[in-house]
Amino acid sequence: MFSTKATGPTRSAIAVLVGLVVALAGGATPAYAVDPGEAAKARTTPAYQLARGETCGLRPSAGKSPKDEAVSCVGVEAKLDRTPAVGETATLRVTVRGQGKIGPSDISITLPAELEWVRAPGELGVQAQRSVQPERAGAVSVARTTRALRAGEDVAFSGVVRAVKPGAVQIQARATAPYGTDVQAGQDDVFLTIGEKAGLSRFGHAAATGDNTTARVPSSARVPRSAGQTPKSVGVQNVAGEARAEATAKGLSVIGPQAACDTRVAGNWSFQDQNGGWHNQMNMQVQVWDDDVFGDSLLATGVTDGAGNYNICFDSKSEGFPDSGNADIYVRFVTSNNLWRVQRGGNPLTFTTGTTNDVPTGSTLNLGSLTAADGALQRGLHAYDSANDAWLWVPKPNNLCWDQDDASCRQVVINWAPDSTDGTYYNLGSNQVHLAADDPNAPTTVVHEIGHAVMDDLYNDSFPSAPNCNPHSVTGASSAGCAWTEGWAEWFPATVYNDPFFRWPSGASLNLENASWGNGWGEGDTTEGRVAAALIDITDSTNEGTWDRYGEGPFNIWTTSRLHNSATFAAFWNDRAADGFNVADSGARASVYQNTIDYQFRDPLGNYAPLTRPTPAPPHNFGYSTSSPYWSVVALKPNSGDLDLQLYDDRAQGAYLSGSAWGGTAVDFVAVDSNRRALGDYYPRVTNWSGGGGYRVELAQGSAVLNAGSSAITMGTNNVVTVRDAYLTAGVPVTISVAATNVGQDAELFVLDSDPANSATWIRTRSGAVASATGGGAGATETVTVTPVRSAWYGVVVINKSGSGNYTLTRS
Repeated sequence: MFSTKATGPTRSAIAVLVGLVVALAGGATPAYAVDPGEAAKARTTPAYQLARGETCGLRPSAGKSPKDEAVSCVGVEAKLDRTPAVGETATLRVTVRGQGKIGPSDISITLPAELEWVRAPGELGVQAQRSVQPERAGAVSVARTTRALRAGEDVAFSGVVRAVKPGAVQIQARATAPYGTDVQAGQDDVFLTIGEKAGLSRFGHAAATGDNTTARVPSSARVPRSAGQTPKSVGVQNVAGEARAEATAKGLSVIGPQAACDTRVAGNWSFQDQNGGWHNQMNMQVQVWDDDVFGDSLLATGVTDGAGNYNICFDSKSEGFPDSGNADIYVRFVTSNNLWRVQRGGNPLTFTTGTTNDVPTGSTLNLGSLTAADGALQRGLHAYDSANDAWLWVPKPNNLCWDQDDASCRQVVINWAPDSTDGTYYNLGSNQVHLAADDPNAPTTVVHEIGHAVMDDLYNDSFPSAPNCNPHSVTGASSAGCAWTEGWAEWFPATVYNDPFFRWPSGASLNLENASWGNGWGEGDTTEGRVAAALIDITDSTNEGTWDRYGEGPFNIWTTSRLHNSATFAAFWNDRAADGFNVADSGARASVYQNTIDYQFRDPLGNYAPLTRPTPAPPHNFGYSTSSPYWSVVALKPNSGDLDLQLYDDRAQGAYLSGSAWGGTAVDFVAVDSNRRALGDYYPRVTNWSGGGGYRVELAQGSAVLNAGSSAITMGTNNVVTVRDAYLTAGVPVTISVAATNVGQDAELFVLDSDPANSATWIRTRSGAVASATGGGAGATETVTVTPVRSAWYGVVVINKSGSGNYTLTRS
């Protein structure tokens, strides 16, 4: 039967009895088989080398700026041999390059309505399609094929196109290919302005002189804002000063804010995304002007609200000589406020309505829902809205700034144009973001670059050194500084949009979660994808895989980022600990380890709480504390391969205690006699000697005593070990047996002792048992008879090799 030690001899009696036995035995100790892992640790596996990652090194777009640091397994180059006018032809050549283990690639060339195929590339089939993208809305011609791309292979396509209409156009060449569960892609574009006559065509798009025009939004349907985004206004004060300064610089009149307010102009401003959906545009600067003969007058300013609406009051009697009557009103929309700005050629995008003459005093002029008339500029508006998304997310308890420690807010400046190839990057010198033409079609990409700007602001321009970062790969190792700055900027949009996928405008996508050890990525804190995923797993409450078990929301990470200039993820981790945030093995440290960043993670072992784990590559480390003066056991049960167990006395695992390294799928265990050894912390390690495969590991400790008689032990399929203390008297034989209650159960039985005069024996392994019975097989009863050499508390260990149910443990 089982009981506690209160039923056995007192501690003082034990000491006397042990002394007598040792004296009678002449201090002799029994001989034990040498554990193959104990002596020289001959079975210790080599040090694990962190993977560098299967990294491709192709530039996804040959035409983009070399400052674009991204690499891909697919690269595309598109070239037009001349700039055709209407009626003229040109040869279009596209080259697609492959690298790495990519699947069949979908290759497409899209011509806008202003161009047609004279001769399409022979390998490509041509289809007429309708595009919903505003920059090429309407009829397009798509030449497409699907083919395998071998690593290192270049595939060239050539065709002849004819210009059929004048206009600013974009030819898009794209290739996408599956890469595991993700998508690799490349895209290159040819930007062209087609003239009516020979000699008038040119590469690129000419910027409009003056303001762009507006058009009515053709739909009342709107795409809702992302869940969790609470609308917030930047405030009129963050646009009024800029508007007045611009007007003054142009020599135009500015009506003071104290002017009479008797008439209103109202309406809505919206933009269209790459899927054709319409969005209300928030925090767009709105200017109300009076059209005058000798120079217009700025009457009032405002910003659009969370629904894209504005309703601005102005003085209708602001007309001056030679004008008469009431104000002649037009409205100007500007992609700028004091906190962010989207600009083309150094100037914000501006859009102006037509003029309504002599607006009656006391009336409200409702202009309805408007947008940019030029569909190519919708991407610029989308970039502006993505900045708004990022700003809405940033905590703002003190002011409206990106950095709450700023007395004067820094403006995030975003450079974009409909024909831009100057992207995708953040310039540390100018503190400006540079986007390529299609980047706004992927808000993740835009907010990623804004993330760099925000970190630079938080760090007061002391941006961390990021060596080996151009080019860099999300999944490949680079440097600790590069991985930190890029990984943080990947966590930023993932948190803003609550989406762990990084999405590029080319169609490429990468899931930053669900990737752990051995998946082909670089490992450790020099791989940006691992840093990003670690931050995401600390943030979110959706736990993945084996070790991700924590979620706290984003704001502790934000606080540490704001308070410290962490130069690497390791420095951030130390700063996080200093801030008092969770770094526990049972919490954030485990989520970090899930993403292959091991900052001495020691997986906590709970009493009789078996853990199921995958192949220990690298070795898996655990931790537990002895809690009572009884025997305790850690046991390892491999599923298939030959795994070994080691026990250390310190967290850094520099003080080796013992190990069990039986071959094959035998259950290894290490036991500690806390009757003699002081209570404390222990750190088991599981290593893969050969074969690999998952395993179960269990800690058994408690306060149960095996006395004479029989009792039942319940062990489920996942249970590996049970331990009992049994007080045995020197020279008195004792028989112990464990009997299965069904044919599927297979037990092993061990009896352990320790020598009070030899502290090395206070930790025992499988091979150090004084007696064992292991060969009976499934359904059998295992029995041992022991004649103790000393009176002491012995450890009785039952291993469950297979099956589940009750075992009957008997002492007689």
